[in-house]
Amino acid sequence: MGTDYEKYNILGVGLPTLIKPDQYLTIAEGENVLAFLHKDILNNVMIARIDNYGAKGTKKWYNMTAVAAGAFHAVGLCANGKVFATGSNDLGQCDTSEWEDIIAIAAGALHTVGLISNGKVVATGFNEFGECDTVNWSNVVAIDAGIFYTMALCKDGTVLTTMLDEKKETASWNNINAIIAGGYHMVGLKENGEVVCAGNNKYNQCNTEKWENITAIAAGERHTVGLQDNGKVLAVGANDNGQCNVDNWENVQMISAVNNMTYAYTLKSNIVKY
Repeated sequence: MGTDYEKYNILGVGLPTLIKPDQYLTIAEGENVLAFLHKDILNNVMIARIDNYGAKGTKKWYNMTAVAAGAFHAVGLCANGKVFATGSNDLGQCDTSEWEDIIAIAAGALHTVGLISNGKVVATGFNEFGECDTVNWSNVVAIDAGIFYTMALCKDGTVLTTMLDEKKETASWNNINAIIAGGYHMVGLKENGEVVCAGNNKYNQCNTEKWENITAIAAGERHTVGLQDNGKVLAVGANDNGQCNVDNWENVQMISAVNNMTYAYTLKSNIVKY
């Protein structure tokens, strides 16, 4: 069963004023893209701000279950396993029309990734850094994409990545039950509630080694967010847009982060504190 979003309020920091997150199931943001999965009976998708490329055809997008956004393209996953894409296709990042049986999607800056129901992974678009080299991956249960890389969680709790320099770090990861891709850093949530990171740490976005009792993770381009089992939220990394100002958040049920913003769902029966 899907999440009953009518039960939740939404807290947000770093949110553009045009976003009213209580109207949407999912907000995906790329460098020049905003993609919203509407909370309506058709689960329509609205695409905004694809500079110079437009959002052709999205009025026909309905019965969608997920959205993802790259730098100049947006991607939608339909309940029938098909994948729709719009925006810039200069590098083939929108060439998803032949994909079938997809159960999850992700988008990097210039590439698109799909998880097939059989545990294999397909990818299309820019591949200068090997971000689409996923043909040999198998037994995958979750995927995500950073700006120029792809990562995947396998059934056995290990993690795959196309980031060459970070493969040695992630090779030692085990007992992982969730992954998130930041801009240039990767985040993994362990079964024991600890959080591991690899990749760029210029803004201290990987300084999660002291975190405990984490039940969910999220990551923006330069920050990392964790939800504790007591409903409190932790955040590290860049805070130039206020994306880490979550110290006063309480009774949080779910978290999410995109680019330079963070938002969280709290039960409507609780008192919301900003």
